[in-house]
Amino acid sequence: MARAAKPRHLSRAPITEALIDIRVTLPKETRTLEHLAALYAQFGELYQDKKDIKEFQYRVQFDRHDLDEKTATQLGFRYTNAESTQVIQTTMSGFTFSRLPPYEDWERLKEEAKRTWAIYSNHVRPETITRVAVRYINRLVLPGPLVELDQYLRYVAKVPKVLPQVLGAYFSRIVVPDRQGQRTAIITQSSPPNPAEVSPILDVDVFMERLFSDENEVWDAIDSLREFKNQIFFDCITEKTAKLFA
Repeated sequence: MARAAKPRHLSRAPITEALIDIRVTLPKETRTLEHLAALYAQFGELYQDKKDIKEFQYRVQFDRHDLDEKTATQLGFRYTNAESTQVIQTTMSGFTFSRLPPYEDWERLKEEAKRTWAIYSNHVRPETITRVAVRYINRLVLPGPLVELDQYLRYVAKVPKVLPQVLGAYFSRIVVPDRQGQRTAIITQSSPPNPAEVSPILDVDVFMERLFSDENEVWDAIDSLREFKNQIFFDCITEKTAKLFA
């Protein structure tokens, strides 16, 4: 197995989405869509594109398709800035801030997440904060058209020896609890949606679930999760991959 890449700043980081997520429980008086909708007055200047967040459920009767049902439940609202580079999601269960390409850096991501979280938090007044997460989705565009994936990724799917040694598509997801650090990592690798490209997806999602005593503890935990995410990312790629994005 090739050695892991040395952790460092990548000036052309292959990030397609970076997000900070905070889960909460809300008091009854603010746990309504009407109350959440009023946030537009505070987000609207910089995040004017407002859309509903809905959850769809399907109920299928295989012997009576005339009885099939589709229901939609609105969970909250999604706000996007004019450049379509930053997204806020506000629901009755939490807050998510996302940065889309072009990615800048952790400091600016965290600063805007912290600013917009404060608006959400002051408006809905959470009773408890129960989960925080940091997630980075990377699209690794590799020099093609044919590559040996294990030259670029340290943990790749293996094809059984009795089969042709060609990997057409793959999907791998592992969940690793780190009980000592009270955190969990979900690492997903998959082939690109366009089979003509050599650009595997590396998705690293790390989170902590517990009752947080105050917001200082929340942001300290988010900083530590970002460091944990970096450790995982650089362990998953080789030095050859890191040099592509340095």
